Amino acid sequence: MATSIFLGGDILNNILHKKIKNILCSTFITIFVLSALAEAAEIKCTYTTRLGEPFLTRLVSPYPLSDVTVYWLKKEVSLNVALLEGKYEAKMLLGTDVKDTGPGVYELIVRYYERGKFWTLRHDVKVEPKSYQTQELKVPQVMATPPKEALERIERESKLVRDTINTVSPKRRWELPLKRPVNGIVTSPYGFKRIYNGTPGNPHRGIDFRAAVGTPVKCAADGIVSLAGDHYFGGKSVYVDHGNGVISCYMHLSEISVKEGQFVQKGEVIALSGQTGRATGPHLHFGLYLLGNAVDPASLF
Repeated sequence: MATSIFLGGDILNNILHKKIKNILCSTFITIFVLSALAEAAEIKCTYTTRLGEPFLTRLVSPYPLSDVTVYWLKKEVSLNVALLEGKYEAKMLLGTDVKDTGPGVYELIVRYYERGKFWTLRHDVKVEPKSYQTQELKVPQVMATPPKEALERIERESKLVRDTINTVSPKRRWELPLKRPVNGIVTSPYGFKRIYNGTPGNPHRGIDFRAAVGTPVKCAADGIVSLAGDHYFGGKSVYVDHGNGVISCYMHLSEISVKEGQFVQKGEVIALSGQTGRATGPHLHFGLYLLGNAVDPASLF
């Protein structure tokens, strides 16, 4: 009888040992899974910005990323992925347009493929209002109120520009900081509410640099020249596609040194400044478009 009791106790110990082992194993697996989930990709982006200001958005993960797509203000862009300091990263410049966007909370959505499945992250960005000054300008009347015979040309050029600034090419070529195109001071900041000969016009959707006629104009980042021509309002102008929906423009030039389709490097001279188009004096107008939204580039140099 004593032996029987001893064997029963031994069996009970074995059963308890197996149960404890299973519990510990399950706990370890749970901790491992939770740890893995905790280390998944995350959006690194501001929660608050102001109207017209650009901001950098990054998706960072310890795991390989692919098929990264960003959705912002009804636009979408597919991003390149790079391995930096042991982590995978995709980045994008985003922003709002002083002309087309109002204050409010806007949802940023990032969809990506990681560890065998697609994931979706959401991030709210609060866009706060920003006040801009009013600027009154005197220009030739044909520039304030274009004659009828110029309207067809203006519409044709406007469509060319719209198509250009809304281009989203797949390869990212830009890096921060951007190259300042000329060394002159800013004479007219982004966002100014402009009045031409007493008639209200669109807000200023770029920045004006002081530049004497013939000053070399440098490209802000690597890219492909997507549009170059002589426009009614912009005068001689160059637009450069830097990839992933980032487009820079250079207006009122006296000479253009590049051709459409040409690859240009950051800091390369692409034109000479001037006073062509609707301009009250020699200067360079520099604009930056992010997914078609004209933003204030001043903080990116």
